[in-house]
Amino acid sequence: MSEERTDKVARIILFCLLMLLLAEMPHVLSALFLGTEEYESVRSLLSWMTFPLKFLTVLQFVKQEGGDSVTELGLETDKNTWPHLIVGGIAGGAAAALVFLIAFAFGGQVASPSSFAEELVLSVIIIAIPVSYFEELCYRGYMMPRMVELWGRGKGIAISSLVFALLHFSWWTPLGSVPLHLVILFTLNLFVGGAVLSLGYYYSNERLWVPIGFHFAWNIVVFIAFPVYPREPVISPEIFQIEWGITTVLGFLFGLSIIWLILKRGQEKRG
Repeated sequence: MSEERTDKVARIILFCLLMLLLAEMPHVLSALFLGTEEYESVRSLLSWMTFPLKFLTVLQFVKQEGGDSVTELGLETDKNTWPHLIVGGIAGGAAAALVFLIAFAFGGQVASPSSFAEELVLSVIIIAIPVSYFEELCYRGYMMPRMVELWGRGKGIAISSLVFALLHFSWWTPLGSVPLHLVILFTLNLFVGGAVLSLGYYYSNERLWVPIGFHFAWNIVVFIAFPVYPREPVISPEIFQIEWGITTVLGFLFGLSIIWLILKRGQEKRG
């Protein structure tokens, strides 16, 4: 392995480790306040702090590679920016809506209409926007293209999607709090979701706006239309609960088909 390639591998491993530390930070530091009235506030504040820290981490890595800003990672704005956001939003919303409709039609548990309070909707939007932006910047903007450069597109998408899935471990830790089969299903579902977002990046000529739009719309439906599992018990989570059940894969594939039909097929026809 050449020295340059070794440096690139070391850099991407370091980046993944830093993402792991940022994912763990709110849980470790907030544990100091466990059992106090300040616990939830501290945990929320620490979670918000991870967003600028992720941005600064990506920016520092870009500058170490000779770049100037994170805009170079697929965040350029042009005439396609809004159309790509809209396509991603339509695909992500439709994908999550399909999972919701299956749960609603076949006896799965969905959120009560009484939970659609204005405060909840506003808080979801406030949360969903930075999550979709910063996660896509880190995973599809910085990490995935460098893995693709090192190991090829197929392996790069697969490895980056697996890292993306595993770094959502906070949903099923501590170990034993969620049944093992649900941990496996959750990881598989997020792996497929990461691959769909990655393909959206490539279908849109290596831009992040389609993945950001998809991620945002998906999260909006997830937070509003479904109970928050495992914090709340639900019926048959391995089937109907979004991101935990097997129907999630159907939703992701449906969303990918929409992106493909609108973007990839459109490019092929114009070509």
